[in-house]
Amino acid sequence: MTTNQIYTIVNSIAAQALGSSAISAVDTQGLVSLGTTVLSSSTNTEAFLNTLAQRIGKTIIDYRKYRNRLADMVMDDFEYGAILQKIKVHMPDAEADQSYGLTDGTSVDHYEVAKPVVTQKLFVTRTPYQFKITIQREHLKEAFDGPEQMGGFISAVFGEVQNAVELALENLGKTTLANFIAESSNEVKLLSEYRTETGITLTPLTALHDVAFMNFAVARINETFDMMQAMSELYNDGSVARFTPLEDMRVKVLAQFNRRAQTVTQYAAFHEQLVSIDHAFEIMPFWQDAQTPGTVYIKRASDGTTKQVENIIAVVHDRDALGMYRKDEIISTTPMNSAGLYFNQFWHERQLWFNDLSENFTFFTLS
Repeated sequence: MTTNQIYTIVNSIAAQALGSSAISAVDTQGLVSLGTTVLSSSTNTEAFLNTLAQRIGKTIIDYRKYRNRLADMVMDDFEYGAILQKIKVHMPDAEADQSYGLTDGTSVDHYEVAKPVVTQKLFVTRTPYQFKITIQREHLKEAFDGPEQMGGFISAVFGEVQNAVELALENLGKTTLANFIAESSNEVKLLSEYRTETGITLTPLTALHDVAFMNFAVARINETFDMMQAMSELYNDGSVARFTPLEDMRVKVLAQFNRRAQTVTQYAAFHEQLVSIDHAFEIMPFWQDAQTPGTVYIKRASDGTTKQVENIIAVVHDRDALGMYRKDEIISTTPMNSAGLYFNQFWHERQLWFNDLSENFTFFTLS
């Protein structure tokens, strides 16, 4: 059974998502006030006698709850077992009607066996990682005016752990989505199709300013919604015929493209609804890296091949094409350390992320 420790990946993709990777250090000492870390009796005094220590007049607990943008990728939980089994029964092929063309002296075998064709996929790769926090209540008391203020601080500490969990889930979801893009051949090259239809050549930058192209791109995405609802093998790996009802479609659009569609296309349109994406969608500020929003750069899970795909502006997929099927979170607390008067709290996370290439999936690029 494959078990991948991915805490390094969680940390790495978090750095990419937050835009911290590939950024050089800038010395801003003396320019930006970041808050004094330690109070000093020689510097933190009042300006008259330069003797009396300045007091903390108000404490703000800096904490905001983070929402995972890819929460819709969570499929289902299961507590026991380790493997997810997915069974697909294939449609039978039509054959000649044996009631026609009967011949004297012969018979028709109505007991001929026709077993249903069934395939199964087993998803087993799990991704364990953990977070931990040390709390020492006794000495923390000295930093607060009362139990409510201290309780608010500890709640913020645990809240930031939950934010870290949510961010990890979102970034692992982005990596799962990026891997599907790298695995899939169902790329709609919008600039190439537009050039074929109109004879006009645009670049990824000029295309975003061209009203006619933006109308074309939005219409092309909307056409995919119609096509995916029909039974076909056009939007998967061709191993099985699929269709995706509208309610099971998941649409993700790059924020840059969405904003340009609003300001370039919809702003100039008399009927805005006719030039808008005709389905609810999640806005993605970036696919993998905040510095290059339209790019994914992935070592594919299938064969280890490194693949880079650029100028991605939208993804449409079946809800069963990719996501997370198992979400285990075990929170445990150690006994109090009698010598150090502290305890540790652990958050053990484990998920089963998957790509099913036989499900409908397509992505749109400015290529």
